[in-house]
This record gives sequence, C-alpha cells and structure tokens, in this order.
Amino acid sequence: MERQHGLRLGGFAILVVAVSWAATWVGLSGSWVGDDWHMVHNYLYGDWAELGAVFKRNAASYLFVEDKVGPYRPATMLTLIATHLLAPEPWLHHAVSWLLHAATSLLLFVVLRSQVSTASDADPATNDVVAAGLAALFFLHPVHVESYVWINGRSDLLAGFWLVALVFWLTQMKAALRPRWAPLFALGLLAFLGASSKLPFAIAAVASWLAWASRRPVAQSRWAGSAIAGGIAVHLVLRAVFAPFQGQLGASENVFVDPDIWSSVPKLVGKGAAALLSFGAEAMQSLSWVLFGPWSTSDWIGLAVVVLVLGLLISRRDGPGLAYAIGAIVTLAPVAIVSGAFWMGFDRYLYMPAILALLAMSPYVVRAVSRSRGWRIALGALGLGLLGYSAVQTHTASQAYASQEAYDGALLRDHLDDPSIHFYFARIAARNADEDGLREHLSSMPPPPWPRPIIVPTYDLGIKANDAAKRREAVDALVATVREGPRCATVRAQLEAWAEKAADPETARYIEERLAAVSCMP
Repeated sequence: MERQHGLRLGGFAILVVAVSWAATWVGLSGSWVGDDWHMVHNYLYGDWAELGAVFKRNAASYLFVEDKVGPYRPATMLTLIATHLLAPEPWLHHAVSWLLHAATSLLLFVVLRSQVSTASDADPATNDVVAAGLAALFFLHPVHVESYVWINGRSDLLAGFWLVALVFWLTQMKAALRPRWAPLFALGLLAFLGASSKLPFAIAAVASWLAWASRRPVAQSRWAGSAIAGGIAVHLVLRAVFAPFQGQLGASENVFVDPDIWSSVPKLVGKGAAALLSFGAEAMQSLSWVLFGPWSTSDWIGLAVVVLVLGLLISRRDGPGLAYAIGAIVTLAPVAIVSGAFWMGFDRYLYMPAILALLAMSPYVVRAVSRSRGWRIALGALGLGLLGYSAVQTHTASQAYASQEAYDGALLRDHLDDPSIHFYFARIAARNADEDGLREHLSSMPPPPWPRPIIVPTYDLGIKANDAAKRREAVDALVATVREGPRCATVRAQLEAWAEKAADPETARYIEERLAAVSCMP
C-alpha cells in the first residue's frame, strides 16, 4: 500500500513537472527582456573575478554602472554571474531559475507534509495528498512566472528557496538539553544566504522562527533564534563594510516618513492577495501604479480576505498560523520603500509571502479534506480545476517573455489604463530620439491621477515633444499630490521652478494660477 502511494505521488510530481515545462516553454525559450539587457551590456557579468567581488558591491553596480545606490545581494549576484560566465544566453538563465523554482516547490511539499502531520489528526495519505496539491499549486501558479522566467527576478526566487530550506531545517531540529553546534551553524548559514539574496527574507525568517518556536522548548527556541539572527547580522556587517547604504533607495526624499507611501500598504496587501487568489496572468506591472493607482474591486476583496483570514487565526488562537500570516504581510510591506521611483514589476514580490501563506493555511485545508468523503471529492475537484487553470494562465503569462516585442505588447495589452506604462514607452522613444513615438505615447497616456514618480519626468517629456496639453496635465497631477507638511513645500518649489523656465507664456500663466491655489501651512 505504501509503495503504491509513493508511486502515485511520484507520478503526480512527474506530471506536474511536465505540465509546468510545457506551459512555460514559450518563455523559457525566449530572449532577454526589460532589465535583462543590462546584463548583456554590463562588462562585470563577463569577469570571473566578480565571483568573489560580489561581496564588495551592491546589486545596482550590475544593472547600470558602478557606485550606484542599490540593495546588497551577493548570493543572488553570484548565481547570476556564474550562470552568465558558463553560457551568456537566456536559455541557461531560464533553466537555472526554473530548476530553482522546482526545487523550492519540492522542498515546500516536504515542509507542508511535515507541518500538517503535526497539526491535524488526518491519516498520512491525506496529509501527503494535500501537501502535494498545495505545492503543485505553488509550482504552477502564474504569479510566480515573473520570478523564474524574467531573469532579474532571481533575488526573490533564491530568497524563497532559502526560506523554505530554513523552515525545513527547523522542522528537523530535535529537542536537546544542550545546543548542537553543527545544526545551529547550518541554520545561521541559511539565514545568511537568504538575507544575502534579498533582505526582506529576514522578516520571513523571523516569522518562520516564531511559528516554529511557539511549539518548542524555550531554550531550544532561543538557540535557534540566535543562530538565525547571527546569520542575518553577518550579512548586515558585510554590507556596512563593503556596500554601505547611502542616499534613499528609489527616491530623492525620505520615504520612511512619507505617510502617503505607508498608507498605501493596505492596497499593496489587497492587490497581492487578489493576485494570488485570482491566478491572474498580468504582464509586469508598474509598482507605483499598484500603490498609488485607484482601488479596484479585486483590491478590496483581496484585503477583505486577508482580514477574514487573520480573524480566523486569532479566533482559533493559532499562534504559528498567525505568525506566518503576519509575516507574509510584513514581508511584502517593504516594497513600498521603492515606490518613490518608477519601478517595474510586482508579482515577484509575492514569492515569499505566498510560501508563508501556504504554511499558515495548509492545516485548515487538511482538516477540511478530512471532514467527510463529500468534502474530499469537492475539494479534490476544485484543486484539479485550479491546477488546470494555473497551467493555462502560466502559459499566458510566460508568453510575455518570449521576446522584447512580446514583452512590450503584453505591457500595453494588460495595462492600457496605467499611465506609467505609456510613460515607460514615451521615455524609451525619447531616449531613441523617436519624436513621433514620443508624441504618440504621450497622447495615449490617460489623464491624471498619475503615480507621483512619473509626474516630473512626464512634464520634461512634454517639453521635448512640444506638448503643452501634457505639461498642463503634469502640473495638475503634481498639485493633486499636495499634503500638509514638507510635501506641500516640495510641490510649491517644483511649480516655481517650472514657472521660471516655462517653455511658453501660456504654460507659465497656467502654472502661476495653480501655484496661487497651493497654500502651505507654516
């Protein structure tokens, strides 16, 4: 019986792998797209010495030029550069990322299998089936395509792998009166590698430790927590020495004290939950529009689901589940920090939160499946339907990465109402001295409200295109961002600068009129 059960699980795994490969092939066999072109044109990717030098640079050095402000991700850059040195072709990068995603999904199955067996009274076969189904949904979910088919999504992918490895290692640690140094060293190493892949891993790691520690002896929990903290601390020390943070990441102003940015976190959480629940297949989104665009019905539904789940976990006094769920939210929240700049991509930031969400909810899925035969049939049918739908949506999502042309077409197709996307193409046209393209994309750009990061650059593009109407729209968009405090003074200073250098008297008068309406409290 056990042998038959194992063969069925193995056959299911082979089938899921084959479906994923077939669904994603159009993207896996595709070319460079978007920021991937920086990899091709940056000489550092072709230098073997960079395999060691990654610990002395921030990640922005490999995207643009050296000495740029950026995150410190030596583990991620090590995998990217090593892959590029072996074969500077998109197919190898895609293959490595897909295999890493597959390994994360397989390890997630093992972790879920172990977790649900201790959190429910269901038979082992039911636990295995539920764990396999949830891991397969994670593997085939279209929201993860951005992480493993787009090459520059490697940081989230790698951090997710180390997160699952850390949770797995925690589940394997046995209670002991004295600490065993080898397991603790391995735990610290996993924490270091995860933080060196992407720093929000630290939040997810702490949440995972809290969930695990709630059911462990205090002494063992402290030793494990100290090992995780030590690994993260080593990463922070290396960053302080070799790549100290200077300036503001993604913005010229202090985003940490900007209430508009932090008040956008509920929308960020709602949109993230909606993306995971709807199995959407959108091409890469503008992060600033995700945060500052209008609320959609799906955003509200997603936020409502998150609140309901938190309420359920609180009512059940489920400490581990609550730690995972809150960890998922807080792991996603730092995305708001980069919203002060024009930033493409959103789905990849859901990779670690999705893992934590599955860890939080898997015991409840097992309990539902164990209620009765009718529940098993209904949930089994639902699961198979979601797997099939995920495969179709994954195929659709991966098509956007087949080529740069497909990528550009998908951006316009999926985000026609997003002014940031039109700005993106207008900026490219301006860089290529394509005056007709510049005017065309500016004219197709929806009217305000616009995300804050594109307002001033759009005004500048309006000058290049000799588009007075677009400049006036930019003025209106800027005035609409006025808030009490330092933000108001910033807006006034920008309007005054525009008025002083206005391209024509009509624009100058318009700016003066709008400036008169902006009064800042002392």
